[in-house]
Parts: sequence; C-alpha cells; structure tokens
Amino acid sequence: MPVLEFIDVVAGYKIAIGGLRLLLKRPLIVLNGVSFSVPEGHRLAVVGESGSGKTTLVKVALGLLKPFRGEVLVYSTPIYKLPWKDRVKVVKTIGYVPQDPYKALNPLLKVERALLEPLETLNLSEKEAKERVLEALELVKLPKSILEKTPGDLSGGMRQRVLIARALIHRPRLLILDEPTSALDVSIQAQIINLLNEIHSKLKIAMVTVTHDLSVAQYLADDILVLKNGRIVEKGSFEEVISSPRSEYTRTLIASYYKLFFGESNMGEVAF
Repeated sequence: MPVLEFIDVVAGYKIAIGGLRLLLKRPLIVLNGVSFSVPEGHRLAVVGESGSGKTTLVKVALGLLKPFRGEVLVYSTPIYKLPWKDRVKVVKTIGYVPQDPYKALNPLLKVERALLEPLETLNLSEKEAKERVLEALELVKLPKSILEKTPGDLSGGMRQRVLIARALIHRPRLLILDEPTSALDVSIQAQIINLLNEIHSKLKIAMVTVTHDLSVAQYLADDILVLKNGRIVEKGSFEEVISSPRSEYTRTLIASYYKLFFGESNMGEVAF
C-alpha cells in the first residue's frame, strides 16, 4: 500500500498582475501532471536542478500547498479533500527533515525541548515522552548529554542528527528529507547517509529524498524520479535510469557527474 501518492498533480502559485485599480491573480504552474507513488518501506529520490519543482512537490506532500488539480494521498487518505484541521492531523504523521540544519532549530531552545515539541499532540505521559526522546537519540547515535545543549553548541552534523531524531520521534511511516546533506561538509555527508541507511534498515520506514545530487540518490534510494520544469522526465529504479536514460536532460545530469567524479576528487561525488 502506498504511503504517499500523487495523481496527475498540477500545482503552483497565484501571482498578482495589473495595477492598483485592477488587481488580478493568474496561476504560475510549477508542477505539471506529476504522478508517482511510494510503497510502504520504499525509498524514492526526487532529483532535479534548482527550479525543477522539488520544493513545491515537498510543500504539496506536506499539506502546505493545495494543488490546482489532481489528488495527493497520504496513507491512502486524499488530504486536500479533508477540512484543514483533519489535514493537519494526517500530515503531522509524516517525518520531515528540512534542508538547513543551521536555520531549522530554534537557537533559544535546548535540544530536549526541541525533541519534546512534536510529541505534545500525542497526549503521552511525561515518562513516555522522555522514553521517546531517548529512543530517538539512540536511533541517531547521539548521547543523552546533548539534551541540555542549545543548537549553538552543536556542529552541523550534530544538528542534522537532532533534526532527524525530531522527525522520527513520533514513529512515522514516511520520512521526507529535503536536501539532507547539501548544507554539510563533505566528510559529514557520508556519515549522515550511512546513518539514514541504518535507520531505514532498522525501521523499514518509507523515505523520500529530495536532492539535486545524483550521488546522494544513489545511496539513499531504490527508485529515482527526475524532474525538469515541473514535469517528470524519468522514473524507475536507480540502475535502470542510470544505465538507460530516456531523456536528454537525464543524460546531461549523468554526464556531468561522471565528469566531476573523474576530475577533482570529492567524497560526495561517485561514479555510477
């Protein structure tokens, strides 16, 4: 059963046109006819350059941007047919790791408070909530002592682990990762990728990784979906897409990564 499904989704924004006397809005299409599904426990990477529609796709999946057309199902529930409060209840069951670990955590809150916040709607006892916090820390391999620290005391890699722990603390069936390594040093990127793979192996959680980096997709996905100008130009298993790309755009992406790999040495870049 899919945990996330897009059915012919057309989405974007309404932009103002006209002067003060005539203020109209016209749609700006960012995603156009996007369809895919993520089965339980599966890993999908959404790959594309800046402006391809990746961020809009994440907003739609998280219930933050209603499509102009099409359906979005989370755990088989068409979330945009629900009243707002019910939609929020469903999408809060999705684990989400935002792109920038330096901006995503409140600098004034200790780590313990940041981890407890997502549990407030679950009506857990204090003991149960603290057990969830310790469980999440164990998953991301952070010591208990980190709970008394603030984000300013942490490295980028540790902040990212806290964000992953926060996304997992309510035991979701789906985890959405927005460029999970792009803000990190190359030496830390491999550690986070290995951690995410260990978490997937242990929890069998479905994962959607949004990235511009094919090397990240290689390690964090079973299937990849390539976006260009809001449309899917390639979809399939990683091996199939890399070995037999159908679109010129995908061939260009692959060629650029071959060139990078055989050029300057970089741990974050690999051959396919």
